[in-house]
Amino acid sequence: MHERKRVLITGATGFVGSHLAWTLLEEGRQVTALARGSKTRPARERVLEALNDVSACVEAPARFSDRVNVLEGDIGVPGFALPETEAAALAAGTDEIWHCAASLSFSEDEREEIFRMNVDGARHVVEFAKRTPSRRLHHVSTAYVAGNRAAALESELEAGQTFRNAYEESKCRAESLVRSEHADGRIIATVYRPSIVIGHSRTGRATHFHGVYAFIRGLWSAVARLRRRGHAKDVAHLPLRILGREHTTLNFVPIDYVVNGMAAIAQRDSSAGGVYHLTNPAATENHVWLRRICRLLRVEGVRLVDPASFEQRPMTRLEALFQKQMAFYSMYLQGEPQFDSRNTVEALKGSGIECPPVTEEFIEKMAGWYIAQLEDGRRLES
Repeated sequence: MHERKRVLITGATGFVGSHLAWTLLEEGRQVTALARGSKTRPARERVLEALNDVSACVEAPARFSDRVNVLEGDIGVPGFALPETEAAALAAGTDEIWHCAASLSFSEDEREEIFRMNVDGARHVVEFAKRTPSRRLHHVSTAYVAGNRAAALESELEAGQTFRNAYEESKCRAESLVRSEHADGRIIATVYRPSIVIGHSRTGRATHFHGVYAFIRGLWSAVARLRRRGHAKDVAHLPLRILGREHTTLNFVPIDYVVNGMAAIAQRDSSAGGVYHLTNPAATENHVWLRRICRLLRVEGVRLVDPASFEQRPMTRLEALFQKQMAFYSMYLQGEPQFDSRNTVEALKGSGIECPPVTEEFIEKMAGWYIAQLEDGRRLES
C-alpha cells in the first residue's frame, strides 16, 4: 500500500482523469475531485457516474464512494470559483495535484474556449499548486504538442513547430507554462504526454469516445444508412475515399497502460521536473486498423487516398460530408511524429508496466465492442 496521500484531481469525469482517479483510489489515496456540475446533474453525481463507467470498463466492482470527495468548481476561473475559505482549506489539505482536465475540441470556431480551458485552466491550477504545502503538480499534456514535427523528444517542447489545430497549440502553451513555473522553482512539476488513448488492454472497453472512435462512428452511421435503405443485405459497398496515407501510423495506447504508467512514475522522487511520453513503441499503420474496422462493419470500398485523388476526380457528396465531419481527425492520417520515450522506459524499468501491443486482434476487440454499443442504440458520442 502506498502512503495515503491526499490528492486533488481535475478532469475526473473525462477518460484519462476518471481512470486515473480509479487507479489512485485503488492505491489507497484520499481523492478530491474538482468538477463542474451540469444543468441537470451536480458535480458529485457526474464524478460517481464516471467511476461507475470505469468499473464496467475494467470489469471490477466500484467500492470507493466513501473515499471520494467532490467539489464543484471550474478550472477556467481563478481559485476554481470556490469561496476563499474553502479554497484555503483545500490547499492546506492537498499533498499533490493531478491536472487532467482539458477541452478536447479541435474546432477553430471554439478556439477561445479551448484556450480558456487548456491554458487559463493550467495557469489557475499552477497558482493553486503554489498554495499547497508540497507545491507538487502532475500535469497531463499530450504527445501531440509536437505538432507537425517528424520526431518528438521528451526533452523538447517549443522547437518552431506548427500545429494542426487549436487543441495542440493550447496544450503546448499550457505545458510551457507549467515547465516555466517549475524551472523558476515556484512549483514541483512532472509532465505526462499520452498519445491516442483507446480502450482497456484486457477488455477492449472504453468510457469516452474521441479520436479513432469518431471514425468508427462515422463509418458505422454511413453503413447503417445504406442498410436502412435496402442497399446492402450482407456486405455493403460504400465507395468512400478518405484523405490519408495507408502506411503512416497512429500511435494508440490502452488506457490502463497510460494511468498505471503515470501513477508508477509519480512514485519516483526523480520524476520531479521530468517529461514522459506515454506512447506505443509500435504504432499502427492506418491501413491495418481501417481494414479491421471495415471487416467488422461488413463494408467494402472504403480506402485512404492522397490529395491528388480528389484533383483527378472531385469528391462525391458523401465524401465531402464525411471529410467535413472528420476534418479535425483526418489530418492525423497524413502522418504523425515518431515519439522518443526513453525517460518513460527508464522510469518504468522493473515495474512490470509496459505498453501492450495494439495487435489486429485487439483492434477487433476494441472496435467490435464499440460497434456493438452503437448497434444497441447507446449514446456514445464523446
